[in-house]
Amino acid sequence: MANRRSKILLLALTIIATTIALVMLIFLHLFRIPFFQIELFGVSHSATHWIGLVGTLFIAFVTPLYSIVKRRFPTKIRKMLLVHVFGNLLAVMLVSIHFAHQVTRPPTNYPDLGTGIVLYVSMVLLVSTGFLLFFRFGKRLVKQLRFFHPIIALTFYLTIILHIIHNL
Repeated sequence: MANRRSKILLLALTIIATTIALVMLIFLHLFRIPFFQIELFGVSHSATHWIGLVGTLFIAFVTPLYSIVKRRFPTKIRKMLLVHVFGNLLAVMLVSIHFAHQVTRPPTNYPDLGTGIVLYVSMVLLVSTGFLLFFRFGKRLVKQLRFFHPIIALTFYLTIILHIIHNL
């Protein structure tokens, strides 16, 4: 079991390191997703906006699904927990790519980042507390983390709504 847990931790840390590397490459302007518009369902946005939207939608819909499965189908919790953890880490990668592209836009085309910054920070806090809980880091903090993790999730969901309304 310890060997399996070590492999899971290594995979999680690899996703986190890859996310950090991609964001750094974007900040240094060594990697960019070319700007082009994609129209889906009658809505036109840049590719990086769609990438961020996919990541956000995954977090927004799979996270509550995990809570439902946890309560209604306890025998499926192990598989769903892995989907929850790794899916959210990959979703954070997508949202981070979007966010890095937004904050590195030229001054003439710089976005209003008000709700985006709050959304990104709440997402990073949400994933960080979940990571600490899943891998049982900070054993003294488990009670506090179990309290704050859902509160941060609520903040995340409220901010998603405000971010969408703000950008309409």
